[in-house]
Parts: sequence; C-alpha cells; structure tokens
Amino acid sequence: MKRNLFIILLLLVQHSFAQSFVTRASATSIGKNDVVQIEYIAEDVTVDQFVLPRFKNWNVVSGPNLSSSTSQIGNVIKQQIAYSVMLQPTTSGTFLIPGATALINNKPQRSNGVTIVVKNVDHLQGSQPPSQSSPQTSILDQLPFQDQVPANQYLKKGEKAIDKIRNNIVVRLEVNKHTSYVGEPILATYKLCTRLRSKSKVVKQPQFSGCTVIELTGEQQDAHIEKINGIEYNVFVIRKVQLFPLEAGKLELPATSVENKVTFYDASHQNYRDLYYGAPSLPVEEQLVTLQNKTDVIDVKPLPPLPTVGTSEFSNAVGNFNVSLAIGEDALTTNSTNHLLFTIQGVGNLQQVKAPSIQWPKGVESFDATEQMEDEKTTFPVRTRKTFSIPFVVGKKGDYTLPAVQFTYFDPNANRYVTKTTSGLLLRVAQGSKTFTGNVKKTGTNDNLGFDERLYILLGAGLLAIVIGLVWFNRRPKMPLQRAASKVQLPVQQQPQPVEIKRPESSEYLFKIRELQPETDSSSFYKSLCKNLHAYLNSKFGIDAAQLPYFIQQHPESAGELQLLKELLDDCSLGMYTPVYSMEEAMQHRLLAIEVLCRLEK
Repeated sequence: MKRNLFIILLLLVQHSFAQSFVTRASATSIGKNDVVQIEYIAEDVTVDQFVLPRFKNWNVVSGPNLSSSTSQIGNVIKQQIAYSVMLQPTTSGTFLIPGATALINNKPQRSNGVTIVVKNVDHLQGSQPPSQSSPQTSILDQLPFQDQVPANQYLKKGEKAIDKIRNNIVVRLEVNKHTSYVGEPILATYKLCTRLRSKSKVVKQPQFSGCTVIELTGEQQDAHIEKINGIEYNVFVIRKVQLFPLEAGKLELPATSVENKVTFYDASHQNYRDLYYGAPSLPVEEQLVTLQNKTDVIDVKPLPPLPTVGTSEFSNAVGNFNVSLAIGEDALTTNSTNHLLFTIQGVGNLQQVKAPSIQWPKGVESFDATEQMEDEKTTFPVRTRKTFSIPFVVGKKGDYTLPAVQFTYFDPNANRYVTKTTSGLLLRVAQGSKTFTGNVKKTGTNDNLGFDERLYILLGAGLLAIVIGLVWFNRRPKMPLQRAASKVQLPVQQQPQPVEIKRPESSEYLFKIRELQPETDSSSFYKSLCKNLHAYLNSKFGIDAAQLPYFIQQHPESAGELQLLKELLDDCSLGMYTPVYSMEEAMQHRLLAIEVLCRLEK
C-alpha cells in the first residue's frame, strides 16, 4: 500500500514538471465591468500553430499579444513565450476560460483551463490586471476647447442638446492604409474629437481578431488641436496600435464606444457680452451620450509565390531587416559552453521567425537556440530586434570556419523577397582552462596528451598508490598487540582523504556522462544520466539525493550549482518514466550536467 502511494505521489510530482504550457489569469474574481488578463505561457519549449479558444460570454478587449523573455542563471538559460488577451465579461456568473492549443515541441497540447467568477457589481478592488487601464476609466476630465465655456454649449431657443453633441463630438478611426499583405504592419488610431467641454470615458474597447496587436506608447495622450474638414477640434488619442494581419481576406477594425456627459446652459436671456465674457448661468440640461466610430475594413492580400531560384528558405518575416552573426564570448575554449548570436533587426513582423539553419563544421556540437525580442514601441512602424543565442561545444582546440548564414524575408514596400547574408566567422578555439578532471591537469608535461590519456594516467597513479600502500602495510614488522594498537591507529587518524584517489572517482562519472550518446529510447538515456549523477553525489560529497536539500543549506558557497544539480535530478526522474523530452532536450540536459559538475570540481 505504501509503495503504491509512493508511486502515485511520484507521478503527481512528475506531472507538475510536465506543465510547460499553462494558462494563468490576473484575477479569479472580477466585477461585470472589469477586465481580466489571460496569459497562455510556454516555458523552454518551441511553440507552433498557436490557436486561441472561443471565449463564450466574453468580449476580447485586446490581443492576442505575443511576448517572449529569456533569463540566465549561471550557464542555465530559460525562455518563456506568452500569448495574452484582455477579456471583459458580457454577463455575471462562474465561467471556465478554456485552454489554448498549440504544437509544443511538435506535439499537440492544450493548456489548462482557469475559472473566473464574475460578480454582479461594477468593479472589484484589485481585479484590474497590472499596467492596464480599465475600459471604464475616465479618459477626459473636463477636457476644455478653450478656457471659457464654448459657445456651442449655450442653447438658444429651438436648439436641442442631442443635436449639439452629435455635431460637435465625434469618435474617429484612422488607418494608414486599406490594403496590406499578410504580416505587414498597419497603424490604427482611435481618437475622440470634440468642440464641447465634457466628461468622457471609454466604455468599450475595440475587439481585434485575426491579427496580432502591439500597443504603441510614444504619443502623449494629451489634448491637442486638429483641423477636420476645416473645423478645429480638441483631439484626444484613445488608443494607438500596430496590427499584424495573420491571414488573407477582409480584416475588420471594430468600433470603440465613448460615453460623454455634457452640460448645457440657457442662452435665451443673455446678450452677446454675457455670452462670451460673463460667467455661465445655471445649467439647464445635462446629456449623457455614447458615441462610436465607424468600423473600417483592410483588404489583406496573401504573400506572392516564392521565386523558384535565387532565394533561400523563407523565414516568414515581413518588413525590412538587417542580419548579423557574432560570438557571445570574448574567447572560445574547449569543454565549455560557447554561444553563437544571430541577430535580426529592422521594422516588421518577426514574431513567427525561427532560428536559422547553421552549417556547423565537423567537431562542433550545437544545441537548441533561445530567443529574445526587443520592441521600440514609441514610433510606427515598431522597430524590432530579435536575437537567437545558440549554445555550442567544441571538443578540440583549433580553427573552425563557420559559413555565412542567409535570411530571406518579404519586403512589402518593394513587393519582392529579399535575401540578406551575414559574413562568415573564423572560430579560434583554445584549450579550456577547466577540464572534466577538475583541477588535476598537470599529470604530465606533454601538452599533446588528450583527455582520455590524462584520465588513464591519473587513474593508474591512484591505483599504484593503493597497491604500494597495501604492500607496505602487509610487510611492516609485527608488533605486540598492546603496543601496536596506538601505532596502528595513528596513521589512520592522521591520514587525510587522498585527493589523488577521490578526484579520479568523481571525474570518472563526468567522463561517463560526457560519453552518453543519443538513443531511440530517451528513458534509457535518463536512467544512465541519473545513475551517474547519484554516483557522483555519493563519491564527491558522501550523500544521496534525498540529503541534497539539507546539504545545500549547509554549503551556501556552492548553493547555485547544487540547486541546479537538484533540478537536473528532478528532470531525470521525469524523463525516466514519461516521454516528455526529445533527444535534443536530453542532450541539453547532458550538457548542463557537464557544466554543473565541472563547476563543482573547481
């Protein structure tokens, strides 16, 4: 019974590590007029064919917005990709936000669902997502066209307040183009234009679908004067976004709704001087009117066919870009993780671009790339910089030639495909200062000795020392038991743990991990890796994996490396029993194990 319970708990723990594609909500309980941010987050995986679910009983205020981030702790790099949407409920109740679907590492997966309780109140304190303004927030507080009350807010005999509002307040949608290609950036600006003093607030944000949305932040949302059809209006920017159409067809840009409260005064008993220079009389009428802009439609064209010759593989990027290739380290060394940096920068859509194909020279082992995006959202089109960091390891010192890398994108302004080519790189790789045998590197004077030869020499020296010690012990003069007791114990008490014996033992497991090769069954690989890591812990520190958390607390000087080792053992436990890792990921775990153990050996 206890054994079965342990297996169930182990599977539950393993399942928690398998959650690499999850759904998160900014709040679990909101008011009926609040908005909630839903994020679909994937960590340390590749994401393709992302599909949002249908949001029944919800309006999509904005999104999906794509963001990515990369963090590095020591030599461990973690990447996160997040798709987010802003939702506003259409009714109260308890609703399940369904998960999204995507190809995660080329395997179809669905993220978990989250439950949101919508209460029949306008707002709940703390329900608004961070750094987002509520669509119910007032955007204009007594926005004046001039210091005094405008003449249009005085009602003469026979004039109606509602007509005054419709003739002097307008919500406009302006776009920079009505025809574009798939992936070509479109600028959409929502404005409130008024010639009246009013209290106004946005009560419904536009709901975009079929495109990716980037909020622009450069323009200050302060009132300014614009002429529309020859008439001056006080203009306030409600929302300014850059849109990337995701598919060909008609892209409809929806309406936003602005609620306006306008106060009017009686002008029938005032003369000209009172009208323009005197204080207004008591208000005679107050109108609350909600206005919307006219919707607009963008004709989205598919990309033209690729040329049959003269073009490398299309990257799915649309815009105008430059590319470069560089090395992340000042000096390249063997037996350590180096990084190749491929950078794309320019204007356009880079969100679906994957890492390029690199023709690595023989003797260089590469691993999956991580990516980082930086957007400058102060201008249109948004300037974007995307960097792929590709880890690689070189086993032997020498010069390696890395050929140029090609990058093909579609330029909508030139209406053609463009291929940019980086310059090639010469990789000068020196012998690493740290080796897999720790600090033991001076076992001979011949620098041409390889890793295998040095290890065998070191192991042989250790075995020889053991044999000599045993022979000496057996041939020493026999002494009476009473007098020999203290002398026999003396060398045992004073003899330190031989460094020459211990280091080859721990280095032996490093050597075995380095020799692990990909297999058809990843489970066998992780069993071998886990076995060697457990043996290393016992050999190096005299502990087992269960004691590792307490050992980390007692040795803060090595807490970073030991914590990474603990996480690696957890990944191995997951990989032994569930097919969640590909062989490429398994090789990354092997590389991480080598790095962590090398740092512990220093």
